[in-house]
Amino acid sequence: MSKIQDALQKLQRGENAATQPTRPKRQGFPGEGGRTAVPVARKKKVEIEGEKFHIDQHALIKGGLLAPLDQAVPIADEFRKIKRPLLANARQEFSDAAEHMNVIMLASALPNAGKTFCSVNLAFSISLERELNVVLIDADVAKPHISRAFGLKEKPGLIDLLVDDQIDLSETLVRTDLNGVQVIPAGRGHAQATELLASDRMSEVVDEISTRYADRIVIVDSPPLLVTSEAQALATQVGQVVLVIEAGETAHQTVQQVLEVLDHQKAINFILNKSRRTASPDYYYGASYGYTNENEES
Repeated sequence: MSKIQDALQKLQRGENAATQPTRPKRQGFPGEGGRTAVPVARKKKVEIEGEKFHIDQHALIKGGLLAPLDQAVPIADEFRKIKRPLLANARQEFSDAAEHMNVIMLASALPNAGKTFCSVNLAFSISLERELNVVLIDADVAKPHISRAFGLKEKPGLIDLLVDDQIDLSETLVRTDLNGVQVIPAGRGHAQATELLASDRMSEVVDEISTRYADRIVIVDSPPLLVTSEAQALATQVGQVVLVIEAGETAHQTVQQVLEVLDHQKAINFILNKSRRTASPDYYYGASYGYTNENEES
């Protein structure tokens, strides 16, 4: 059995590839008796100076990018399990896939799989690490959900960096008060977005953003792989790809179609999203994790 088939079967059975973490006490968001959704760790990382852009967390909850208060802790636990193998990969040096292993692209086959929800929550979870900073890039340039939800749609971003090489990376980085998560918005719309994302300039930007700080993890929110050509261009620029699979909706054949357009020399990862594992009929959560690397023996 191949690693891909094994990972998919684990996802379908709802198995996790990581050990169960200790659950923290339930807490709420700021404003709920002074509590926070997830305890903020004491950080020993590079501190980024500058004013923090305020993010309305309640608006993110309403918009479906953060979990409701009664689901915040169990979902935080799920993303703790998801991030551990990804961070382990980022620290490893595969012979042909070592470049930019700290740059992780989240994509789905088709829309509405919960990819952007996973991107935001994974970035937030990584921001809790004591030694790591995280940058969240809104690379879904045609439908910049993160930029809109974070109130950053009018700010310069990724496309501006690619169009004008006189713009410095620091001019597009927005440090937020969402536990210090830094965001690069999508920036302006552009008719040649695919070509820009596949360009040498994009390679330069990815190299700079991934190497400027040794403690940096980069999360790239991508368009769906089978809907746009931009996502396939992006996949060539990153070290790891995470496929968000919608439980009960994404067909095995569809996953295979996506795998056919990806470079199997890269680390390819899976998240099973929207599995019904909660008492609330109105909210889905749960993300099983699978991993495959075609360089390994089957």
